[in-house]
Parts: sequence; C-alpha cells; structure tokens
Amino acid sequence: MDQQHALIEKPAGRGDFARLWREARFDGMECLNARFQRHSYAPHTHETYVVGVITAGTELYRCRGSDRVAQAGQVVVLDPDVLHDGRPAADGYAYRMFYPSVGLFEQAMADATGRPVAPHFPAMELDDPELFLLIRGLHHGLEDPHREPLRTDTDAMRAFTLLAFRHGDLTARPLPAGREPVAVRRAREYLDAHLDDPVELAELAEAAGLSRFHLLRVFRAAVGTTPHGYLTDRRVARAKRLLAGPLPLAEVALACGFCDQAHFNRVFKGRVGVSPGQYRRGSNPIQDVLVSAA
Repeated sequence: MDQQHALIEKPAGRGDFARLWREARFDGMECLNARFQRHSYAPHTHETYVVGVITAGTELYRCRGSDRVAQAGQVVVLDPDVLHDGRPAADGYAYRMFYPSVGLFEQAMADATGRPVAPHFPAMELDDPELFLLIRGLHHGLEDPHREPLRTDTDAMRAFTLLAFRHGDLTARPLPAGREPVAVRRAREYLDAHLDDPVELAELAEAAGLSRFHLLRVFRAAVGTTPHGYLTDRRVARAKRLLAGPLPLAEVALACGFCDQAHFNRVFKGRVGVSPGQYRRGSNPIQDVLVSAA
C-alpha cells in the first residue's frame, strides 16, 4: 500500500490537514506534510521505506508487536513491508514524511560505498538533531518552487546517506575521499560555465568524474563549501558586477541563474546584507534614475 491509499482508506478528519505529492526526480518518492488531531491509520504496510520527522505533538502507533511513541523533535524510520498503524495522542501531532523506494536507497549507497546495499534500521524513533534538521530542511525545500535542483539533490544525498551510515545496519563504510584536485577543478569549471543554468548534481558529478557522494565530500574539503554554496557565491559575484550597469533587476536575476526577481532578492540579501536595488544605489549612485524607472 502507498501512502495515498492509506489516507483514502481512513480519510483525514475534521480539523486535520494532509498534503501528499510525488517527486519524479527521486524515483516517484511520495512526500507527505500533515497535521492530525483525529485521523487514525488502519494497520498497513509500504513497499518503500518510511522516513520523516515529528515537528509537533505526539504520534502513537503499534509496530513490530509493541506500542510505540514518536514525539516532536524525533526522526522516524521504518523498513519496507513493516506492519504499522498510527493515531494522535491528546495533543495531536504534525509530521513531514518521505517514502523513498528501496532502489533510491540502493543508488545512494552505491554512490557512497560502491555497493548497492539496502540498509535495515533496527530503531524506529531516533534522537538525532542534525539528521532531524536535514530531513526537515529537505522536505521544506521540496515544497519551495524556487529551490534549485543542485541544492535539493545535495540535501537528499546528505540526509539519506547520513541516516543509513549513522542508524542503519551497514557494514560497508564510505569510500576514502582523497583530495582529488583535478576533479574539484573540473567541478568548479563546470559551475563557472553554468551560472545562468539550473545544475543537477548528477551532471556535475559526471563532469568531475566522481560519484555524487564522493564529489560532495571532496569538494567541501577542498573549497570549504558545497557545490551549491560555491555556485550561489559565484552568481552573487556576477550580479554585483552587472548591477554596476544599466540592466533592469529582473534581467540581472535571469542572467545570474535566479528563478525570478523575488528569488534573486532573497538570495542576494542573504549573502550581501542588502537588496540588489540597495546595493546598486550604494555602489553606483548615478543608476538611481534607471532603478526608479525599472
């Protein structure tokens, strides 16, 4: 049973909320953002893993022959084909869940260890603040239409591999990272050449000649940030140069690979501390008339 059918079998009650969607880029992975005060799940299983975070309240459920409690701040993980139900405690609960396929985990593990293994997770409720933030951030990101594919791919690889290595039963460990200066140089050159394009992690890894997992490790070790962080910094640097000229802000945004002007404003201010318009006025006062006209 997939999560959509689990919800249909016992629909959300009055005052409950549930949003379910699929992510084609992650093998059709189902994603659920829900808040339940009344809704109870009938016992069911999934062909996929169940991975998520409890963001508020308390969920009660029965699994593997015992009554379980998952509380706000915890990560929840279940292996495929494990029978479970779910219901709210008195305070209700909110959660963000992923249902990644076995193949998706195997692909991530092949990138990280060289072997397409599917991990088993002995514990179901995990107290792991770092992992909690990664999973919650990835889930929020998938609801953001402005989230760039390179950021999303990076967050997913980090979240699922950290979960597997830290809490799975894996005997295989990550391949040695090494320094890989040639691969890092190729990755930087590829990013520099695609500042105005959406970049996929798989494409970048292919250009560098490394697996996605290996690239993320060696790039951060060599450059001090992720490929997405580097790409964002380079885009902001280009935007600063263009803001000295007459291009309207919307055209500067597109020339630097931002989805639209709102996305440009948010990212630029996050890096520089002022909006693009404020930066233009401060660095090139004679452009004030052009900015006002735009």
